[in-house]
Amino acid sequence: MKSKKNSEIKKISKIVKFEELNWKQIQEMDNKKTIFYLIISPLEEHGPHLPIGTDLFTARDVIFEATKKLNKIKPELTYVILPSIPIGSCKFNTDFPGSISVNSKIVRDVVYSFGSSLAQHGFQYIVISTFHMAIAHLKGIYSAMNKLQTKYDMKVCEPWGPFFYNDEIKKREPKLGFDTKREIHAGFRETSLMKYQYPYLVDESYKKLQSIYRNLESPRIVGKKFKQLGLKEGYVGSPSKANADYGRWFFNEIVNVYVNSTIALYQNKKISKLPKNIKFIMKTLFWE
Repeated sequence: MKSKKNSEIKKISKIVKFEELNWKQIQEMDNKKTIFYLIISPLEEHGPHLPIGTDLFTARDVIFEATKKLNKIKPELTYVILPSIPIGSCKFNTDFPGSISVNSKIVRDVVYSFGSSLAQHGFQYIVISTFHMAIAHLKGIYSAMNKLQTKYDMKVCEPWGPFFYNDEIKKREPKLGFDTKREIHAGFRETSLMKYQYPYLVDESYKKLQSIYRNLESPRIVGKKFKQLGLKEGYVGSPSKANADYGRWFFNEIVNVYVNSTIALYQNKKISKLPKNIKFIMKTLFWE
């Protein structure tokens, strides 16, 4: 009786995990009203105080929350969450244990393989969720997106990159008294996120970590790893300033970005794009 009940729940649910479905359930989905979510971010060091799954946790959790909101706003759609993929290009901090970097071509091939497999069965919409903003990583994602759009006419978007690189966070966040734009890796923002999402995974050492800043977009640091830049603890920013209240605000902002982008994608409306300078860097960047 229990298994039959679970089966019935799956049939009526509008938010489903892909790996829990059988092929007939997938075949019965309306491919014009089904949105797939592809979650992809690497496992990488995030200072001595945050878990290596920081980016992956955030990329995954915002989708769980966003689909709940979307189900209320547009209940006629089906939201399918694909299994989280723990890969990405993070070569710059592989001098620390815990960072597992793959070639950006692998990122491209994985994203394209998922998308093309869905496209071959008539599905049209994919939202890519990543919280890892390394340009080499994004190069792989956007290369796959372009290929899917060209070959299959799929509707694909990656919402967080444009929001992040257009400094939308800075424009919207509450006044804090310091420059959060320099909070690049495992600093105030990400530590605040983890204090809100997974406080039990945040090491108390964050309270004593000094503020450390580097311009990681400078051409002078291309090809250098964190320890070569003097980042001996593996973070850039001010972890000690973190607080869960900001983490809550930040998490909800990220969720809203995915909600709004999903609706815009489905309605074929304008979606934010990466700024020209990031596109240029991405285009000129060699495949890792």
